[in-house]
Amino acid sequence: MIRLFNWFRRGSLERGLDRELQYHFDRRVADLTAVGISEPEARRRVAVELGLAQVREDVRDVWLTRWFRDFLYDLRFSVRSLLRSPSFTATTLLSLALGIGATTAIYSLVDQVILHALPVREAERLVLVDWNGDDLITYATGSINLMPYPICHGLQQQTRLFDGVLCRAEIQVNLTASGDPRPVAAEIVSGSYFPVLGVGPALGRVIEPADDAAPGAGPVVVLSYDFWQAQSGGAADIVGSKVLIGNHPMTVVGVAAAGFRGVDVGAVPAFWMPTSMYADANLDTGDEDLLNGHTRWLQILARLRSDVTLAQAQTGLQPWFKAWLEDSTLRPGFPRISADHRREYLATTLELTSAPQGHSVLRRNLAQPLWLLFAATGVLLGLACLNVAGLFLARGSARGREIGTRLALGASRGRIGRQLLADSLLLAVAGGVLGAAVAPMAIRGLIAFLPHELAANALRDTLSLRLLTFAFFASLAAGLSSGLAPALRAGGDGLVNSLRERGGTGFGGVRLRKAIVTLQVAFSLILLIGAALFLRTLTGLLAKGPGFDTSNLLSFAIAPTQNGYSDADASRLVRRLDEQVLALPAARSSAAARFAFLTGGAWSNEVTMQTDHRTVTDGIINFNAVSPGFFSTLGVRLLAGRDFDKSDALPVGEIGPRCAIVNEAFVKRYLAGRDPLGVLIARGGSSDVKPNSRIVGVVADMSYRGLRDNSEQVFFPLFEHDDTGATFYIKVRGAPEQAIPSIRRLVRQDDQRLPILWFRTLNDQVNRSLTTERLLAALSGSFGALALLLSLIGLYGVMSFVVTRRTREIGIRLALGATGASAIRLVLRDAVAMIAVGIAIALPCVAALGKLVQSQLFGVTATDPATIAAAAMVLAAGALAAAFIPAWRASNVSPTDALRLE
Repeated sequence: MIRLFNWFRRGSLERGLDRELQYHFDRRVADLTAVGISEPEARRRVAVELGLAQVREDVRDVWLTRWFRDFLYDLRFSVRSLLRSPSFTATTLLSLALGIGATTAIYSLVDQVILHALPVREAERLVLVDWNGDDLITYATGSINLMPYPICHGLQQQTRLFDGVLCRAEIQVNLTASGDPRPVAAEIVSGSYFPVLGVGPALGRVIEPADDAAPGAGPVVVLSYDFWQAQSGGAADIVGSKVLIGNHPMTVVGVAAAGFRGVDVGAVPAFWMPTSMYADANLDTGDEDLLNGHTRWLQILARLRSDVTLAQAQTGLQPWFKAWLEDSTLRPGFPRISADHRREYLATTLELTSAPQGHSVLRRNLAQPLWLLFAATGVLLGLACLNVAGLFLARGSARGREIGTRLALGASRGRIGRQLLADSLLLAVAGGVLGAAVAPMAIRGLIAFLPHELAANALRDTLSLRLLTFAFFASLAAGLSSGLAPALRAGGDGLVNSLRERGGTGFGGVRLRKAIVTLQVAFSLILLIGAALFLRTLTGLLAKGPGFDTSNLLSFAIAPTQNGYSDADASRLVRRLDEQVLALPAARSSAAARFAFLTGGAWSNEVTMQTDHRTVTDGIINFNAVSPGFFSTLGVRLLAGRDFDKSDALPVGEIGPRCAIVNEAFVKRYLAGRDPLGVLIARGGSSDVKPNSRIVGVVADMSYRGLRDNSEQVFFPLFEHDDTGATFYIKVRGAPEQAIPSIRRLVRQDDQRLPILWFRTLNDQVNRSLTTERLLAALSGSFGALALLLSLIGLYGVMSFVVTRRTREIGIRLALGATGASAIRLVLRDAVAMIAVGIAIALPCVAALGKLVQSQLFGVTATDPATIAAAAMVLAAGALAAAFIPAWRASNVSPTDALRLE
């Protein structure tokens, strides 16, 4: 630290040293002149005797670490040197800034979505509790890793393993704080949620165990800090105010700490409410008691005790869980199942996984695409470093005479190498600063690929300390990578050869530069093949489509029960709107569905069929309930039987399955070789399920969850049950957006306070379902294009260098009668060799990496020969074009001028 401090006071130290050395110098001169030596001779002798220059260096080494001082001097020299070469400096800065900026932008999303731990107490001790085999018996509503509340309550008693257990569920509710109600995301949480996480209030208090002690015990909410700021402007009197959740009044008791945004990066809540108030959240679970029933609807997180490992906790839980499973089979409402099914159920286990980042569906969906893109940016940064290394080698060759002179004056190769390394580090850090400066714009561009409501709530485009630290270390790595080869090459041509070269035309390192370009070709081909695969996936999905015509189709959704409607009133509203929307002048046709299509979710279960024998499907079947005219509205072909009609509807309040329509995939898999019409089916696969819905029609396949979906599907009449919400699909005359005002007025006529959850065209919904594919195709395509450009620049530079070096040889060949075409072939032969070797290196890498990307592809394999051949041809054509320019220049060399070269 003292030496580092001395660097900042070196001016004062230098002045003190000058005074002290001058004193000793003058005293010694005075001694010599006193014995009769002339003053000039005395000064000469003293200068030789004392060796002041060496003394100064030795003292400076005491003040400062020598390597640090030399490095700072090297940086100062590098600044002056690079400013004298503005074109070289700009080219290298641009290459490094592109690579570092792209890598930093992708890392920002990787950090936010995958790596960043929750801002809670000791996040590393959090674990996610999952049920391995949970789908054998129980009904589920929600996303993934779902558990019933009784398991959470039971785990809270396992204090020998956990310091605390919490459960939470993401919900959508209609909130009225001031003005009209509007749909917002929220979390329903156990009373232990905030204490276990160690999150306190910014204002008021948080939800406590007493709020969750009994059903209806805690009609309170805690607002998120961001929602409080956005909606109330940070008003301090918000505590104690009333809000409506649907039609249920709740009291705001506090605001959560700033910076805490829940445990799911993809679902940032506006507020939290206790699980004791689940009935007021209007969850779509019927009349089931969610606090005591079997329904899986919550995620469970636990905090390990400090003296318990994850493996110990998982092992220790199994005896308790086995007893819980035995007990659950005796509870009211447990379904009748076969003996084999019971054995499978009792053999299920609890699984613990480390969860410092919390729980996130977004992370599950984007983790692999983001890692793939991060790897691609790493390859792109590597290409940029190779390109800069090639430029530094060319610059080092041009400075051959200067380096030779330094060697002649006594400089070591290591000292010169450190100077060249200082050049690359300086440029890399400067490139990193530029990359970090443009990174926020790049991050905003990446976030633009995601659905707006998700991007606006969950992800940020600001530069954090973690991001700047990453950019700094990426810059150092880039500087070392791009400067290492030139530094090791420094002085490699030897002292005599360097001094023999004419100023500014030195040569050297041809093989090394060819090796660098060969690697660039290999890296570029890997990125080009990846881009081509992802582009073919996107175009293939768009060509496949959802199985129906999306033009002029508009959808909107309502959830009346979230606004306090009873099930019967909500069903009456849905039926009434179904008729009124169809009567609109702008509507060519319309229909409603219980669940929206192409949103990633589904209503699913096994199906029991009764033909000449009873059969249960060996897989999960996707269900939906639709109104009459649904298939004709979407343009889905009816292949056999009939569509639903009004006779299939039941009066409000009556429930009774009557009929069903299945898709072609269901018939091919389960009813092949027989007439499906008239077959009885039922939802569920347990032994007490009785098939009671008759198949009356078969329709063509259509996508349900997303465009990749080719699942077996069963459709039921929408109005054979009290449907409490719906998504309406309208075939519009003209542009779909023009029909939105009239639909909004229609809903307002029934209930001015009922929010419409969304308006979306089906084209927009298709685009939303392809978010990941568009992200991969667009970014990998951009990276591939940049990689191709960098490799072509590198190849052009090397071939120009080779032509310059062989100018004398080519001139002699031409003088001896060789043709210009033979000179072109001579030069292109080197280019073809580099291209061929680069492709040979890339192909095994593509084969090895294929398994990592296959899950992201559709309609094409990772080793598709046509795609690989097309990418290789594009690269080879571009590379040969880049090499042809210097080759053409070589063929036009004048033999006389070439022979005059020294």
